[in-house]
Amino acid sequence: MPDLSSFSDEDIINILSSNADAELRNRGYEYGWYKKEQFVGAIYILVNPAFPDLVKIGYADDVHKRLKALNRNSGLPDPFHCYAIYKVKKRLEDLKLHSLIDTLDPSLRHSKNREFYEMNCQKAFDILSAIAQINGDEEQLTKNPFSDSYFVQHETENGSETPEEKTAKLGNLKFGMIGIPIGSTLVFVKDRNITCTTKDDINKVEYNGKVYSISNLAKKLLNIKAAQGGLYFMYNGELLTEIRKRLGV
Repeated sequence: MPDLSSFSDEDIINILSSNADAELRNRGYEYGWYKKEQFVGAIYILVNPAFPDLVKIGYADDVHKRLKALNRNSGLPDPFHCYAIYKVKKRLEDLKLHSLIDTLDPSLRHSKNREFYEMNCQKAFDILSAIAQINGDEEQLTKNPFSDSYFVQHETENGSETPEEKTAKLGNLKFGMIGIPIGSTLVFVKDRNITCTTKDDINKVEYNGKVYSISNLAKKLLNIKAAQGGLYFMYNGELLTEIRKRLGV
């Protein structure tokens, strides 16, 4: 501990009354106080309707740019779609994943030294999910990160419900039912620097001086026509829909 004896009473009071917590978090620190490592890129799972029995698993510093580059290939009959991403702190972490899959079942790789595997996207996601759970960073694994309508259509055509449809069956999520007080801070899952403040115990939040329902704010931030707000905001590090599931309400 530093020696504070040289500081005046006024100096110490000024430090204690300042918003030091927020400033430290802005500088990349988390409670503890340790500095949070930055994620340099992500392992991705891509699918392509032209290759229904294959998934592409690779790494990119910027998955969105990588996806655009792949889809510029005029030789592709259909575009690639990003099923999921897993943020990592070191480049080329996918090579370790490739090695793990090859060790567990070498027959899954479609061709040597290629990123294509003979499995469905859910199986690939389950592998990443298991790794994320072991590493204790499940929040870095995101399904349909770019809100691609292809997956909503695909799941609907195959009789599967979208997360929004599943949640809708339970009725509207309300802040009060899951123990979130008025004035609480919610964090947007796709950008931790974006936060909003709850304005009532139902579904209203304030963002940039304006009041929205949590779902309307999610739609605005995602730039999509429909969104279930509970799937895109966290309270105390836990997704709102997960809090509801845990509480059984």
